[in-house]
Amino acid sequence: MPHGYADRNAKRLHRYTGLTHAQARQFLEDQPVGRPRIVEATGAQRRLEALVFEHLGGDVDYFAHPIGIGSVVPSHDDLVVSLDASSTRHGYPLVAHALEGLLPAELPKAEQTEDDVRVLGVPGVRTTRTSREGLHLSLAGTEASVILTCGDNSNWASLVADRRAVLEADGYRPCWHEAELTEPERAFHQEHAEMSQAVAEASWLPSGLLRRAGLFHEVSTAYCTRYWVTWNEWRVELKHDPGVKPAHDALVDHLTDPKWGMDLAVDKLHCECDAPWADPHYDRQCTVELSSPTSQPGSLQVRFRAIGTWCDSQDTYRALQRAGADPIWLGRVMPQHHNRG
Repeated sequence: MPHGYADRNAKRLHRYTGLTHAQARQFLEDQPVGRPRIVEATGAQRRLEALVFEHLGGDVDYFAHPIGIGSVVPSHDDLVVSLDASSTRHGYPLVAHALEGLLPAELPKAEQTEDDVRVLGVPGVRTTRTSREGLHLSLAGTEASVILTCGDNSNWASLVADRRAVLEADGYRPCWHEAELTEPERAFHQEHAEMSQAVAEASWLPSGLLRRAGLFHEVSTAYCTRYWVTWNEWRVELKHDPGVKPAHDALVDHLTDPKWGMDLAVDKLHCECDAPWADPHYDRQCTVELSSPTSQPGSLQVRFRAIGTWCDSQDTYRALQRAGADPIWLGRVMPQHHNRG
């Protein structure tokens, strides 16, 4: 039975990162004395993590975990992200979808125009090492490091080789092995300089969320999580099954915790959980808006949608079962179907 200061910290880290209790305890034991519980990334490391979080694309279907991430290991100068082994409803692996969203390639000459984006994927993302066990990502000209892994038998070297073969067969030129930015990548950053600067200045926010990806599974009571960004304004939408109360207080408390959370404070909270006028047949939404009390650029809006009884989510429950979702988690976020089963 876990007990004591070390075990309480390990339990806390488990909720933030998704690591097992044993992994969390070992991680904390290995950290230097005085280092923050979850150290914040800076510079190029922070920019890379922000881009990975934005473009992983783990919200296109139902996977074992709400955003397709089982756990993260947030170290000082790198981040290990363990993706789900789940596939989409069409049988397409999440890991392959992640490669499509992240690895850059130049469009064929015939498809390039002066006014069009000429790079597929994320300009500047590079692979520094590819093995059977994982894919090491960086940014061109930097020491930034994000390592993608997966719990199944995915061969990352084979996946990257297959992606290259498909692109080259269609006339694209993969550039994720280039040491420097290619001309189309430089052109992208020049043509979108204002947006690129805004994204970089607010990168602390998506980087911090990625380093705390476990919250969406361990603290949230939502069965479905979606997120998107417009320049530096992030939106997260959490869908809750009928009869399940959104855990907005707990999630916000974890995000704003002075030791474990982020540089966030609540600006506005609109709650409809106990609204006397609410008809249970229809959806309700509680909305929390957060920003940095130290005036860092960027904002976060979290929408807690309580789905009305009009919705029959049985198909979603079965999709999550097929994806390999933890039965204990399913019992917490979709109890009406879990108990019936």
